[in-house]
Amino acid sequence: MTKRTHYLFLLLTFVLFSLLSVSAVTASTTPEISSQGFSAAQPQKGIIGEFPRLRVRVEVPEGVKILRVQERSYDVDLAATRDRENLHFFGLAQPPRLSPDVTLNLQNYINEKIHSKGEYVFHILVTDRNNNTAEKKMLIEVQEPVPDEKPAVDNKKRLLQSLPFSLERTGTGPVMNGDMFGIQWKNRDRKYVAITVTPSETYNTRFTTLDTASFDGLETIEQLNRITADHEETEAVVLVTSGNKAADQVFSIRRGDKLYILKIVESSAYPSEQGTVVTLNGYYKHNGISE
Repeated sequence: MTKRTHYLFLLLTFVLFSLLSVSAVTASTTPEISSQGFSAAQPQKGIIGEFPRLRVRVEVPEGVKILRVQERSYDVDLAATRDRENLHFFGLAQPPRLSPDVTLNLQNYINEKIHSKGEYVFHILVTDRNNNTAEKKMLIEVQEPVPDEKPAVDNKKRLLQSLPFSLERTGTGPVMNGDMFGIQWKNRDRKYVAITVTPSETYNTRFTTLDTASFDGLETIEQLNRITADHEETEAVVLVTSGNKAADQVFSIRRGDKLYILKIVESSAYPSEQGTVVTLNGYYKHNGISE
């Protein structure tokens, strides 16, 4: 190789490396909006006034300049608003101006401002200090609660009602709403955030792993009792929660005379300063026996 050819080769290598470096820096500083534990391409469903947590993460390496949320006539810049109610709607304590990482929880807004069933669109747009932008649209479907059905003959023939649930654990803390089902859980690994769901110390809870059809086709308490009786009980249930991998998992919980069957519709796991936040959202049916 001649000196001239060698020089040209080195020059070309340097130019290519510089272009790749610039591209990498540009990509790493572009704002991104991502859904947490669900697909924004699919409508997210919930009951009027009882919509589960619905989180959106906004990553802005250069710092938030504008964080705009629109829904029908509602239009607010969360980075500039001084109205505490606007911040409350999305689970924020203060305006996220210049923040590099913001998590919006749409639950309060949906439950407090949407009172009729139907489909609603959220439009989220973020602009950083360099005027780079990112936006995302999310469709939600708000449903009316299923009315209670009176038993035709006795309690066993009563139609079961699907009710929403939301379970969450941060770090090594307690499972939020875990006492309702008499459960707790521990993380098994960090990569996929597999959790082991076990009885809480207060209750002698037993589990049965079922398939999705067991939940969807379940209509009466008699069917619930029969389905769980046909499957072997276990002392724990293992779920992989990251990346919505636990979606469509179904299992039953027996706590004394109370019997529940749960279907997970979305799961998420992401780091925070207090530890890994693991969330399970879905619906459950139960035999209606009071404490």
